[in-house]
Amino acid sequence: MNNSKQLQKKLNTAISIVSDSRSLFVMNPETDFTRDRSLNFETVLRNIICMESGSLKDELLKLNEHSLSTPTTSAFVQARSKIKHDAFKAVFDIFNRKTQMIKTYKGYRLLAIDGSVLPIDNSFIDKETTLLKFNQSDKSYSAFHMNASYDLLERTYDDLIIQGQAQMNENEAFFQLVDRYKGNKAIFIADRNYESFNGFEHVVQSGNKYLIRVKDIGSKTSITQSFGPFEDTEFDIDVSSLLTRRNTNHIKAHPEIYKFMPKNQRFDYFNDDLNIAYEFHSRIVRFKISEDSYECIMTNLDRNEFSSEEIKELYHKRWGIETSFRELKYAIGLSALHSKKRESIKQEIYARLLLYNFSQRIIQKIKIKKRKTKHTYQVNFTRAFHIVREFIRKKSGKPLPVESLIAKEILPIRPNRSNIRDLKHKGVVCFNYRFD
Repeated sequence: MNNSKQLQKKLNTAISIVSDSRSLFVMNPETDFTRDRSLNFETVLRNIICMESGSLKDELLKLNEHSLSTPTTSAFVQARSKIKHDAFKAVFDIFNRKTQMIKTYKGYRLLAIDGSVLPIDNSFIDKETTLLKFNQSDKSYSAFHMNASYDLLERTYDDLIIQGQAQMNENEAFFQLVDRYKGNKAIFIADRNYESFNGFEHVVQSGNKYLIRVKDIGSKTSITQSFGPFEDTEFDIDVSSLLTRRNTNHIKAHPEIYKFMPKNQRFDYFNDDLNIAYEFHSRIVRFKISEDSYECIMTNLDRNEFSSEEIKELYHKRWGIETSFRELKYAIGLSALHSKKRESIKQEIYARLLLYNFSQRIIQKIKIKKRKTKHTYQVNFTRAFHIVREFIRKKSGKPLPVESLIAKEILPIRPNRSNIRDLKHKGVVCFNYRFD
């Protein structure tokens, strides 16, 4: 059996498992999906997973192969409104467990943690997602913040926490993602937004490793200020401190030993006896990235197992999650939503993550024939995704030769190319006909 057919079978199994327990995932268990109708629970799940970026009517026609019995948009909207987004999360989790291909670096999974903003319709205001304007020149803005854990070696999403942009807290999401992780030992890799004593210790207490970029030693708000001063050069040193809530004269007199943490600074591992300080240990690696700039990494990786050069390489692998967000929004189509309703948007977020993982697990097994050309080639993810989506939703006719079709869609790899990062705000794709 081809890999694509195995994945399809496991996706069907995941959907069936959730469908069998649908009373847990509907708004009104006593009435929702209790009658036998064409738009049943399982059909609605499949349709949302396979939707592209067209209008809702066009998508329904394609999903039903332009049949005269295609349900109306109104009927579909009413059906999906009965389903909690937790149903899609459950399918996502089950599919991941059944299809995960564990890839490791020195025995560790490499899990990047990062967040991405998803602009949504702001025609109505809610406390969770809407940032109100502060002056006449500003506009109110609504968005979800996706906090993801991404496997850099398998190139798939491992876990996700969705927060409204108005209540977004990336550090809190980081704690939750670490605490929820129950897989093989892992290295959590993250950028500067995630530096905190509490975050580091959540990873340590989970039995895993962290590798997190922090603000450089010259920044007054850098966590490294608790351990300095340092020479303005490259270094790889071990540091330690006693974290305490007490602020006595003795503690103030020995900043090289103690780190005072006020009550408004969260730390989950203090003993009930406030006289006992918490021993914190870490390693700081600082390396040059240009003639006059450095990057600073804090980690609990053993120096005998991971050199400073390896630390640098592992951090640079983190860029894979940034690339994945771009593919998720524009190749998979997450930026083109089919609803204004917040619960329905969450459905589509998990559906797109599921489709992303399905596609990547096929792509990772595609072998590209070596050619006597200037460049090495890789699979064109955008084209591969369209092939995969057509494969999943195809109901009749000759099966698609998925792997063979994807193997023909390739692009050259051009290393060391760089462009200035576009930091321009991306708005919601707001076509009224697209929404329910």
